[in-house]
Amino acid sequence: MAKNKHILGIDVGGTNTKFGLVTGRGKLVKSKQIATPKTKPKIIELLCEQIELHQKEIDKIGLGLPGPLDLKNGRILKTPNLPLADTPIVKILKQKFKLPIKIENDANCFTLAEAVIGAGKNYPTVAGLTLGTGVGGGIVIDKKIFHGRGSAGELGHLFIDFKRAADLEDLIGAKSLNLSAENYQILEKLEQQKDERALKFWKELGLTIGFGCLNIIHALDPDIIVLGGKQSLAFSLFQPEMLKTINKHCLTKPPKIVKSKLIDKAGVIGAALLFK
Repeated sequence: MAKNKHILGIDVGGTNTKFGLVTGRGKLVKSKQIATPKTKPKIIELLCEQIELHQKEIDKIGLGLPGPLDLKNGRILKTPNLPLADTPIVKILKQKFKLPIKIENDANCFTLAEAVIGAGKNYPTVAGLTLGTGVGGGIVIDKKIFHGRGSAGELGHLFIDFKRAADLEDLIGAKSLNLSAENYQILEKLEQQKDERALKFWKELGLTIGFGCLNIIHALDPDIIVLGGKQSLAFSLFQPEMLKTINKHCLTKPPKIVKSKLIDKAGVIGAALLFK
């Protein structure tokens, strides 16, 4: 009897690219993380190498990618944090691999995974916000990604500072903050020591995330908002100011706002769940 094959979920990020073998029900069997190359040819080379490495174990490929996408034609349109703009990624990969391939916005993949098997699995309407190199978002209704005309859910581009025409990503994306993993750990330690600069940083981060969540609540009124990405690992540090901001300005009772349950696994699982 033939062994059941897995889906290869791929989460292409501005800093790292994650690969995972996932069952049809969303169970992650094994995974790895590799630093994302800096050029388009090298990124495509990495994808091809990893697909080829696991080709005998898989029968489908799901890719989570940054930026607005042309889902119908399998093309990446824009990528502010990666050199992949205007890339027909599905066509490129299908020239080498004769497997079903689906692509989706990476934050939509995150939100889908959290909505199906993660923190939002018991809620009909789930909004996701990924706080990483950039800031992304997704909307899932009844376990289906809501696309609108094609690119709904770009929650990281909600405008927060109108005088500077600055959106959420401009203000709190790790790239904008010049926030490396090392700097992040230092800020966490300084907060524990009640350092004034660190306390101010987490307070301002919580305030900004709070206003971002308010925009989501007033526009969508979801049942739950799930926060993921690097910054969400410090949820307990920015949560007080975030909730204070939301409770002060929200027109109705706010929804639950929680940290990702799947953490760094959500992207690859969500990419695989595109075939569900």
